[in-house]
Amino acid sequence: MNFLPRPRSSRTAALTAWLLCAALTPALAQTTAPPDPAPITAPAPPTALSNAVLTFADVQRAIRGSAGWRSAEEQYKAAQYALDSARARVGLDLTLGGSVSAGKSPVDSGDWQAVSTLTGQVSAAVLPWGSAFDGVRSAERALGRAALDLQDSRQTLLLGAAQSYLSAQLAAEQETLNAAQAALASQQLGVAQDQRQNNLISVEDLLTRQGNLESAQASAVNAQAAREIGERQLLSDAGLDVGLAARLILPSVPSIPGAPAPLADLLASALGQRSEIQKAASQLTDARASLTSAQRERLPDLSASVNYGQLSLTGSGGRSVGGSLNVKTGVAAATFSLPTSTGSTPIPTSLSLGLTGSFDVLGGAANAAIASAQSSVRSAELALESARSSVELGVRRAYNDALNTRRLLDVQRTALTRAQMVLTSAQARLTAGLGTALDVNVAQVGVQNAQFGVDQALNAAYLAQVQLAKASAQFDPALLLVSISPDSSTPTSK
Repeated sequence: MNFLPRPRSSRTAALTAWLLCAALTPALAQTTAPPDPAPITAPAPPTALSNAVLTFADVQRAIRGSAGWRSAEEQYKAAQYALDSARARVGLDLTLGGSVSAGKSPVDSGDWQAVSTLTGQVSAAVLPWGSAFDGVRSAERALGRAALDLQDSRQTLLLGAAQSYLSAQLAAEQETLNAAQAALASQQLGVAQDQRQNNLISVEDLLTRQGNLESAQASAVNAQAAREIGERQLLSDAGLDVGLAARLILPSVPSIPGAPAPLADLLASALGQRSEIQKAASQLTDARASLTSAQRERLPDLSASVNYGQLSLTGSGGRSVGGSLNVKTGVAAATFSLPTSTGSTPIPTSLSLGLTGSFDVLGGAANAAIASAQSSVRSAELALESARSSVELGVRRAYNDALNTRRLLDVQRTALTRAQMVLTSAQARLTAGLGTALDVNVAQVGVQNAQFGVDQALNAAYLAQVQLAKASAQFDPALLLVSISPDSSTPTSK
């Protein structure tokens, strides 16, 4: 027996071999008894989303009852009520009043006498340039801006619903594709196990196939979750319960209209009709009206009046009528006085005319108000210029996106054609005995993957076209996904 120590290199080699065997024991165990690859199918949809049918037409109807839609309508109604209130303030106004007084003269020997009087006044704004109409004109402009806000809110909600609808369709297609990729990876792993058993591939290649299967299975699970979230997001956008039992009927592909109109025409339409520009112009009109009102405050306040009847210059009068007109506010008023009891002293019938006026001599409040209004006008003018610049830039960006997505769609369609040719070639080789069924399955998944790319690019091109129509003020919500019909739709689950 040799008790001499072994060389260091021999011990190191033996230790390395032992560690390698220990690390690869699980993988080599699979080569001795390769399991049958389990096919991976698309995960079943949750029962909470597999009963009722929900088409895009249903979504459009439901979204009109959503909180966002109703909130926008309530804001518009509030502007309408504000305008009605402003008009009522300058309309016909009737005020009734009364007074009662009692006196004794002289105090030591006179008798008590009571006098009661009924008074009334009817007034209305009659001069259209008077300041009384400033509130009406401001409320009218506010209502116009509220109408634009309502239009924008509705378009945003409907466009968001269309985006969520198409996203849900892509998520369902992605789930099917990932399930097919997982099934293919399972088949490839089975083939690799057979090859490893015959020592045709290395352990590293076998573990690579095992990792591909695990990755594909994880992607399939994630795709199922993404599809469920997409469906529930659509329900949320439509104002429906996210736990609603519904099966979404989704479009196979949206239709894309013809090429975009010339950029010059789109810019002209946007600069003339975009709500941002119209609201900025309305704000500028408001600022100019405030400046006019501030400048009007520097004018003299003139009022003319006329009265006829039993007038008293020293005390309460008798029956009388009168009228007045304020030149600055433009309000005309008619008054009457009707005593229900009379004193002992008769009052003769008289006629009186009056003209009153006031003018600020000292004080800088009016000048400060004018300076502030002038600053607001300049700010509103800059805001209008900024809105026009932003709108023009948005149209140009949307126009480029529409053209770019169309080009990407052509690229994806070419890739689909190439994948279909690969599938045809693989089927021909299988028929001739030169290929395998696995090669055909790989080509079929390749076609499915290329088709998903086409559908994804098609959705992007369609949404880019819709965004261009919105940016150029040519968006018609009634045309959203109009090509969808029950016959051409694809349910997410069966």
